[in-house]
This record gives sequence, structure tokens and C-alpha cells, in this order.
Amino acid sequence: MVTSSRLLAAVLAAGQLVAAVQTDEYDYVIVGSGPGGGSLAANLALKGHSVFLIEAGGDASNSTVERLPQLSSIAAETPPHSWQFYVEHFQNETQARRDSKYAYLRTNGSYYVGLDPPAGARPLGILYPRGATLGGSSQVNAMNFAWAPDNEWDYIAELTGDESWGHEHMRRHLMDLENCTYVPRGTPGHGFDGYLQSSHSDQSATFASENVARYIAMMFRRAEGIEVEGNAHMVELLDRDINRIDEDRYETPFLFGIPNAISPTTGSRSSIAHHIRNVIDAGRPLTMSLHSLATKVLFEICDDGKPKAYGVEYMVGEGLYSADGRYNASKVGEKRTVRAKKEVIVSGGTFNTPQILKLSGIGPREELEKLGIPVVVDLPAVGNFMQDNYESPVLVRAQVPWMANATGPCTRTFDASDPCFVQWEATGDGPYGEFGATFHMTWRSSVSWDNDTDLLFLSIAGYGGLGFYPGFSSRASRLTDWTTAIVRMQTANPHGTVTLRSADPRQAPAINFNFFAERADEDLQAIADGVQLLLDVYDDVGIPYEVIAPNPQIDRKQALMDEAFSHHAVSTCRMGPAGSRDHCVDSKFRVNGVRNLRVVDASVFPRVPGAMPNGPTFTMSRKALEAILEEQ
Repeated sequence: MVTSSRLLAAVLAAGQLVAAVQTDEYDYVIVGSGPGGGSLAANLALKGHSVFLIEAGGDASNSTVERLPQLSSIAAETPPHSWQFYVEHFQNETQARRDSKYAYLRTNGSYYVGLDPPAGARPLGILYPRGATLGGSSQVNAMNFAWAPDNEWDYIAELTGDESWGHEHMRRHLMDLENCTYVPRGTPGHGFDGYLQSSHSDQSATFASENVARYIAMMFRRAEGIEVEGNAHMVELLDRDINRIDEDRYETPFLFGIPNAISPTTGSRSSIAHHIRNVIDAGRPLTMSLHSLATKVLFEICDDGKPKAYGVEYMVGEGLYSADGRYNASKVGEKRTVRAKKEVIVSGGTFNTPQILKLSGIGPREELEKLGIPVVVDLPAVGNFMQDNYESPVLVRAQVPWMANATGPCTRTFDASDPCFVQWEATGDGPYGEFGATFHMTWRSSVSWDNDTDLLFLSIAGYGGLGFYPGFSSRASRLTDWTTAIVRMQTANPHGTVTLRSADPRQAPAINFNFFAERADEDLQAIADGVQLLLDVYDDVGIPYEVIAPNPQIDRKQALMDEAFSHHAVSTCRMGPAGSRDHCVDSKFRVNGVRNLRVVDASVFPRVPGAMPNGPTFTMSRKALEAILEEQ
């Protein structure tokens, strides 16, 4: 850390101690309205604290594209709902461009995706959408609401020495936020009065096709040793609860239907944005500033020489960030500041939280000095150690349809000419009120590092292709296709980085996941085990098929490495022992080396919490609320 005299001179020279225009003052200033920051802002306001919430996007929570589950991929690819980051998976350029999802920008401004780019095309990377709207990425995701394995919470407790992170304690926070609609009220381990609804889709529709039913029956036999007694029995089994309180719920293979953050009464996304709006409408002291891009945290120096966060500088205007499809470099936003009487809380997400911290002078010294950013705290953990689940697509194409053409009257125009849309708008039910995969499953590979299952399968019959690239939301499907994403849960490759390209807060950072830099053989073997299980079951069914992915013409592990993707990034401001330079925050979310500054979002997880970080991030936000209130 720099000395107090050097720090004071540096920040005074940069004007960081002086607010350009002092405006308002609140107890808490929170940057980012996603599952971490948005939940925390609303819940602090419910406790009577004044909160100023800064959100770079607008509020589109009542738009059809965010409400209707069937349109989640459209929301994830379309401004103003999302930002479009382009990331690298590998340092090695040759390996990176073996991915068929790698995108390029043609000289005429259009996109090319594939392995043979035209001359002059500029490489962009792999598309990685993030929410850019009130509610953050929880407004554009697939609404899966699977809670983390218990040992992920226990790992944080052991790492930090803070037993309040143990899974028994964290279950309380899940119960506080959940309004569970798919088990009887009072079922242990679930909450029924929270602001986030969780529901199950109707599993009976899964078995409308005889070929799908045969495959799932064979999977029950292979994975769980269950001889099913017909479709009704399989519906009953798929209604089992992956979020149940049992401590062994991840220890044995398990087919299930995943809970979703969908209201069963409206057939719409259960929205943290609506919770925020409800808190404001109730007259609670929550002030929201939309279309506001945070540019840096402001600091002053305490008597002991330690920097203290006292406010945030931000720019007001639409489409100010370069990852926004509406970005125009010539359009300049109005600069404002806001003061925090108690604390500043950064909840920008795994990509933007380290960017904001670095722009504020908190991060690796060499990187900041290279860009002329005065160093407030030399903290190497910021922007480093990023991790993600690997997701590998398995696509087979049969000689006969897996699915019957079950669209019925649905035209998928999502307007007044579409009977299914009219039904959904009127009653919240029908085909458009349902969302989810054909089945989900946890399974233990040959290299699981403990007794838990280490793979999660998301399997969709009648659907072809997975991953993200320009135009992914409109990809065509075939009834003869069956796609499964194999998600590797036990990730421990902490080599991803988020690095500033510029001191300009409007420019998106450089993001490289450095896939398979560590434990590659183990991770690839785990996924390869999952691929073989799927193919063995396809063989059991006896329907002729061909394997489209992973590429059967090359070594399987190489093919898996080529096509792996991800969208659950964490750990760029990871939690750990207080004061550790290899960790960004302590167990109370406090940024090391600074007063009155916390980070509350998925960036603090020391590793990916299972297969689905959405539910765990909401849960972690409740933990942060408790930690903050205990210090008042």
C-alpha cells in the first residue's frame, strides 16, 4: 500500500478528493441493481436507511421481452436490455479461433461467426451478454433458480474463518428471499413470503413424445438405477426438489426439473426490478438514478492515513458504455456526484466491479500506473482470479424426430395474431407460461474431488445449438436435434482476468478467461465422462443418430476444449481472509485497505457456487444486509 503522504498527493493531483458538483447525500450509495446490489438497496431501504441506487441502464421490467420467459434470449442479445461483451477464452490465438462461435466484424459492419473469416474481418471474440437494465443480468437470464451445494458455503466459511457463511446459516437467507410455490407451504428449508418467486414447470408436457419418454426412462435406469413405471412415474420423479434441505442432495445422481424464478400466476419472470419498484412506490427511502454510468468511487483520507470512500462520480445519459449496442462515442453524459454518509457499495458484477474499482485507484499498481490512474490501494486481487463453469454442448441429430411438432396454435410472433401470446397476456398460462429444459440431472464423474456430483446436465429435445454469438437468439431448431449442456460444477481454474483497456470509464475492459490453464486434464475428463453417459443412453434407445458436437472427427477432449463456453463468471473481487492481497474483500464484504467500501455481487465468490450463481447471489445479498446491519 502507498504511504498516506504519497496517496494524498496523488489523489489531490487527480482531483479525486474534490467533488465537481456536490449534490445529494444518502446513508448508502450502491452502484448496480442486479441480484447483489438491487436486492441490497431495496432491503436497506425497507430497514429505514436512505439509499441512492445507480443503474447504468433503464427500467424495462414491464416490457414483454423481459417478462415473457420464452424471450429471455432475445432480451440477452438486444439493447437496451443487455450489454454485449466480447471475451477471449484462451491466450493462444490459434486455440481461441478454433471455436465455431468466435465472432468477427466484417469491413461492411456486419458480423461473421465461424472458422473461416473473410479477409479484413476484425476479430472480436466470444459474445458474453450481461444485463444492462434495472435488475441486471437477472432480467435477461434463463431464470434457473438452483441453490448451491452446501459444501460451497462451507468452503467460504473455512476460507474466511467466519462460520456464519456455513450452509445452515445461509439457508436462512434463502428462506428470507424466497416465495416458493412448488412445495407445500411450511416445507422445511424453503421460504414462502419473500420477494422472489420460485416455481416448477409442468413436467407432463415433457412426455408428449414417445421418443423423449424412452430416452428419459433409459437415463433414469443408467444414472439412478430406477426402473420407471410409466410417464406418470417419471413426472413424479422430475418434480423432485434440487433445493431441498437434505445435506446429501448433491451426493447421488439425480434427474429433476429445475426451479425457475417465474411467477406461476402471471407466467412472467419473477423480477428483482419489481421488488425495487415496489419499495419505492411504498414510500421507502430508496432513490434510483437510471441511465447513470458510475465512473469512480471518491475517497478522502482519514486521520490515520487510511482512505475512506465518501461518494461516487457518475455520468447520466443513455447508451454511454461501449458494450451497449447504441453506443456513440460523440455522445457525452452529464457528470454528477453523490455522497454517502455511511458507505459506498459496488455491485457492478464480475466484469464491471473490477473496472470501477480500478478506475477509482484500487487494483494492481502496475496496471493502474500504466494508465496514469493514481493508486489508492495496491490490491492485486482486483480483476484477477476470475473463474467460470465450463459448459460443453452435446448435440445429436436423429433420423426421426425426437419431438412431435407440438407448437399447436402458437405462431411465435408474440403479438395479437399469436393465440398463445394472447392467452399468456390474458391468463399467464398456456405454452408461453412454461419454460425449462426437457430434464436436468446431476451426475458424478470419475474425477469428482469429493463425494458430490460434479456435473449438471441441461438437456433440451428438439433444440439445436448452445452458446453465444451474434444472432444466437434467432438460431433455428430441428425436431430431430437434441442438445445437452454439460456444466462442470467443481471449477478451480483461477486464471481469468479483467484488465482495463483505458482510463476512460466508457470503454469496456479486456476480458480473458484463460480456459483450461489449470487442471485441464481433470476438467476435460469430467466432461468427457458426461458425454459418454449421454451417448450410451442414446444407444440404449436404439434410434439411429449422428453426433454433431463434440466434433466426432477429432480427439474428444480437443473437441470439448474447442467448443466450451460459459456465462457464470465470478471471483474478480474474491472473498478471503481479511487483509490478504490475494483477496479483495473480507467475509463482511469490506474491501481490503479502504474504509466504508464494500462489494456485493457475484465477483466476491471465491469460486463458482455450483452450477447456477443466480440464486446464490440473491442469497449472498441477504448475507450482506445482515453484515451491514450488525455494524450499525
